[in-house]
Amino acid sequence: MVRRKKEQKKRPDWGIPKGIVLLATPEGWRNCVLTMEGGMLCGRLDVPINTDPQDARFAAARMVTELA
Repeated sequence: MVRRKKEQKKRPDWGIPKGIVLLATPEGWRNCVLTMEGGMLCGRLDVPINTDPQDARFAAARMVTELA
């Protein structure tokens, strides 16, 4: 019987997300994703400036889920 090769799950190039930091700035919501490897990815959330902090948190969680 021939066995199939096990495919290893490929890790994302930027690392596995460990945490996220949200910053409210006058230009809008900024975020930094901290990775298990010690890296950091920073960017801007695609939400309006006057968004409630809880809604910004949900948007950031959705973004991290899409990245992973």
